[in-house]
Amino acid sequence: MPREDTELFPMLHGLVSSNEYDAMAEEFERKEHELFGEDGFEKMTARVADLERQMGINDLDQFTPR
Repeated sequence: MPREDTELFPMLHGLVSSNEYDAMAEEFERKEHELFGEDGFEKMTARVADLERQMGINDLDQFTPR
């Protein structure tokens, strides 16, 4: 998520008002709960981490050039 944090979200703040940004955040959270239930983000994050472990791609050091 680094690119979203460093590029997308700061740019979005410049395009919409604080009220619009807050409304979007609430809508995203509502949709998350609708699709994945309570703690949906946390559950999906754990699920992805487990899949990455199973596939052997969870250790980023193995992909980082030296």
